[in-house]
Amino acid sequence: MMEMDFRHVIREQTRTDHDLLDRMITTLDIAQLDDFRVFLQIHHCCFVVMRSRSLDQGLSTSVLSDMIDGLTADLEIVSGNRHAVDLPAPSALDPLSIDYMVAGSRLGSKILRKRWGASTDPCVQRANTYFSQAIDPKLWPETCRALSAMPPGSARADGIVEDTRIQFQLFAAAFAKIVTVEGALA
Repeated sequence: MMEMDFRHVIREQTRTDHDLLDRMITTLDIAQLDDFRVFLQIHHCCFVVMRSRSLDQGLSTSVLSDMIDGLTADLEIVSGNRHAVDLPAPSALDPLSIDYMVAGSRLGSKILRKRWGASTDPCVQRANTYFSQAIDPKLWPETCRALSAMPPGSARADGIVEDTRIQFQLFAAAFAKIVTVEGALA
């Protein structure tokens, strides 16, 4: 029996976490200022944690920094103050797991950009840096090639799956905390 490509293994083994995060994010109406602010805060704080915990440079290192800069610029427009969010800091993360999350996020942002672009709120429209960033067309294919080259079941492959699940859980924790803080302020 042929062994499954690791790119498919990681997708299957993180599907539950990914689906949960997708359901959470889609509850936000990012065309509305309050929900857009929550969206930006979630992504900003998680991406900063991911960047700080990377074991090494990955394919997405510069893209991740650009995304953080874009989120920072947009947060300055939609709210002058960010709430400190105390998230559990994971141990060092395999850079390939971060590449997988960042490349996947960039693909997801293409879909979300349409929802954001439908906003009639002038403040939301002005906060256009993150959704206007160019998406490197090579990032997803290069990440997929790197994942496909990984032997499934190897210690590193198992670590990448675990690190990816940790990152999905980080986003879920950020969502829960930020929605609670924003709800209390409303």
